[in-house]
Order: sequence, then structure tokens, then C-alpha cells
Amino acid sequence: MRRTALAVAVLVLAVAVWTARPPAVRSAPSCEATVIPSSGTGGDLLLAATGAPERAVAVGIHYVGGDGRALVLQRTNDGWRRIRMPVDGNRTLVQLQDATSIGATTWAVGTYRNDEPVAGLLEGSTWLWTHPIDPGPLEDEFLGVTATQDGSVWAVGKHETSDRNYQPLIERWDGTAWTVVPSPAIPGSAVLNDIAALPDNTMWAVGWVVGRNGSTVPLMERWTGTRWARNAAPGRGLLSGVAVLADRRLIAVGWREAPAGEEIVTLGGSNGRWTPVPGDGDPGRLSAVAAGQSTVAVGLRDDDSGLPTAIAMSYQGGWQPIDIGAPPVAPGGAQLLGVTGEGGDFLAVGIQGIETGFGSMLITGACGS
Repeated sequence: MRRTALAVAVLVLAVAVWTARPPAVRSAPSCEATVIPSSGTGGDLLLAATGAPERAVAVGIHYVGGDGRALVLQRTNDGWRRIRMPVDGNRTLVQLQDATSIGATTWAVGTYRNDEPVAGLLEGSTWLWTHPIDPGPLEDEFLGVTATQDGSVWAVGKHETSDRNYQPLIERWDGTAWTVVPSPAIPGSAVLNDIAALPDNTMWAVGWVVGRNGSTVPLMERWTGTRWARNAAPGRGLLSGVAVLADRRLIAVGWREAPAGEEIVTLGGSNGRWTPVPGDGDPGRLSAVAAGQSTVAVGLRDDDSGLPTAIAMSYQGGWQPIDIGAPPVAPGGAQLLGVTGEGGDFLAVGIQGIETGFGSMLITGACGS
């Protein structure tokens, strides 16, 4: 999946109209960011974050050697608190891959040994596991999660079929139990990686399709209120994140391979139609996007030596880089994998090289008006 390019063994990866082309001149960046001093905790791989930055929850896996445990960190006035994670049955090697907040409750989803989808919720400082449907004996996992205004929780990911291809996996929590919700069959191999809900309870899920000829194209699916339907998506590449803007337009991000290196994919959605928008084709890879008063995305870009370097970008009629400070302190590079924001503030999480191998990376920042 899209999660890691570090040299470590990780058990994964509208109303308005978008402008069609980038403007000739872009406004000056108005965002700033710093690395949180507690970054770099050895063995912590942070993959996603949710909630207001000052009380955010970050999730991932604490991974050392051949052992690993689900990881949940809760931000407090004094720093970060590790949540005690009870073992659900014999499921010890659990990786949490995305999270969403509903009031004071945080939901997180992921996978057990890449074979079973997992999901749980944090209430206060107490973690509770729920039991999603495992649709088959092969590789099945959740990669994205959102909540709707009616209190439902929706998770998306992938289900490995008997022919060893993937098909989208979509499940819904109704307050009592998880159920599998049918998704259109996709020719080739298809994955849903993120999902976002609008205030009217309609939803968009994004990912990618690998065709039989090996080409990769974006995948868009829309919840109409009664069923999931595939929507046309332009261009090539993978979509890793989607967010709803204040005016109910949508933005989806990802990347594609190009002769000169990876290029950012940026699509804008309005009235059910998706088009490339300014910033599409910029160098780099975007892993996640958050929209509040400001729109911020995070990911990586290879440096001159070919190592991944963490990047954060604000969207201002195109992508503007945010200076995030110090480079990684050891070979292996760095990347940001998740971001959350409220108002003009944001918090991003990821992985960086450290002297003992690899560890967490946390960035906090703010964008002016």
C-alpha cells in the first residue's frame, strides 16, 4: 500500500466550480510548522491522526523486531499519552491505519496480520474493540474510515478474491454491529484507501485500480444514500486521500509515476464531476489531506540522493510548500502519512529514520488567513 518507502520492514502500507488550470502567479505561503520534540520514538510507526490538533489522537503500530502491537497516542496538555491497548482474542499483531472523530469518540481501523479487518473506538482513555466481518480467508483489511451525521461509521479497504486480485471492501457500523455493504465489481484489481462524508450523509471513497495491462488509474465511488456506485475519475495514478472543503467541494490527492519521478495527483470534485486542478503534476507524493479553514496535505518527495523526504503542503490555488524544519537524523529518510486539522491549525504524523533504525515523526503547524 501507500504507507512506507523507508528502508524498514513494515507490516502493511458542491456548489462552486474548480479552476481548470493553475494561475500564472501563486500567493505567498502563509503556513508554518515545527517538529514536535517528542518525535522519533523508536519503533513507533504513526500512520494517521484525527481530531483537533491540541487534543488529537494518532494511531499506527509499535513495531520492534518480529513483534508489533496496535498503537494509539492521545495528545494532552502535558504531551502525549499512550493508550493501553487490550488484546482482542489472540490478535496481537495489529496495525491501525486510519482514524476519525465523532464528538469525544475516536474510531480507528486497520488490519490483523494483513489478513483480517479490525476496528475499535476510544472513549476517554478506554479502548474498546469491535468485530468487523472478515469476508474471506485471504488478505482483507481496512485502510480508511469516516463517520456520518446519523452516527454510522463506514470503513473501506480491500478484499482479496480467489483469483488473487483485490476488490473494494466496504463495511458499516450501525451502533451495534458491522455489516458488509456491496460495492460495484471492478475489472482488474481495485483498492479503496480513504473515505469522506458530507453533511447530508452522502460519501465519497477513493483509491485505485490496477488494470490487466498493469496500468494504474484512480478509483472513485459515491454513496447515493441507497448504494455505492463507481464514478468517472480522470487521468492516471493512485488516490490516497479525500477531504470535504468548507463549501462542500471535495479534494482528492495521491500520486502517479512519471519519467522524471513521482508526480502529485490533485483532483477537485463538484456536483459529482472530478477534474484535475492546480497542483496536479507537481513533483512528489501526497498520502493524506485535511480540510478546515486551510487545506493541508502531507507526503514525501525524494531528495537528490533518492531518499524520501517528508513534505507538507498547503492548498492556495495550487500547492505551496510548508517548511517543516530539520531533516531525518539517520539514513532511511522520512515521510508524513497522516494529517488532521481544525480552523487554521494542523498536526501531521509519520515515520523518520533515527539512530536506532526508525521511529515516529510528529509535526504541528498553523496557517494564516
